[in-house]
Amino acid sequence: MFILNKESLTVEISEPGSDYRGTRFDWSGVFHRIVKDGYVFVDSWSDVEDIHVHDHVRGPSEEFVTVDFYGVEPGSVFVKPGVGLLMRPDVKPYDWFRLYPIVDEGHRDVEEYDCGILFRHVLDGRYSYEKIVELLSGDTMRIAHRLSWNDARHLEGFAYNHNFLTFGGVTVGPGRKVDFPYTPAGNWRNEYDNVALTDHGIRFNAPVIPPSVYMGDLHSADGYTPYSFHISEESIPGERPRRVSVYGSTPLHHVVFWSNPRVACVEPYMPLRLGRGETAEWSILYVFD
Repeated sequence: MFILNKESLTVEISEPGSDYRGTRFDWSGVFHRIVKDGYVFVDSWSDVEDIHVHDHVRGPSEEFVTVDFYGVEPGSVFVKPGVGLLMRPDVKPYDWFRLYPIVDEGHRDVEEYDCGILFRHVLDGRYSYEKIVELLSGDTMRIAHRLSWNDARHLEGFAYNHNFLTFGGVTVGPGRKVDFPYTPAGNWRNEYDNVALTDHGIRFNAPVIPPSVYMGDLHSADGYTPYSFHISEESIPGERPRRVSVYGSTPLHHVVFWSNPRVACVEPYMPLRLGRGETAEWSILYVFD
């Protein structure tokens, strides 16, 4: 376990492959706990104990979603950045909840420095990936990425962050608020009576009832969707309102919103397209208040 601490902000991060070995999320920078001023913003949100299941991840959990899978014949391999080289076992469509056979985990190393950690993952002949998690101040965390692509097949898809924020374990309901710097538009998967879009964000008028609520195409109504949002909890007994503000360096294609009774997740999807010899760099700031 790696522990970063700056003033009143403490971030705990697991070693790659030690706390999560699924084939959905990036193994670099798997968060375990985030605490600010004694208040727990990130902790366990699921009862799942199997480290091969994606529900075992916490906090800002990142995934690369690519179209590479659909050009691969059954029995052949496809690249999952952050995880490694995986096998497509049959003709079934890609399933985020499925555990795919790992053919090559690649090479990983970690470098620690003052208030920061560098995770490096190299898959020979395919890509070189670096991810830095660092504390810039007593309330701000930065995640910086650099992905250099070497494979003959183009990488085309999205990088996104699931953002499992637990806010002290308070049940998601009217106190949980999501705000955007734009008027959001999108379509709910079902007709929910406990959640709705507003002119500035998402509001709950009752606690979330299992299993979940979902919107897969949230975006700015005017067509430009910046990587920016605020999520807060304002009904914590005896506590002041708590908020996490998130700012990314790259505009978004769209946002997914998913919530169950324990977490309300804003998932920003950043478009990603790389040819052989090309490199992408991007960063995300988290401000905890």
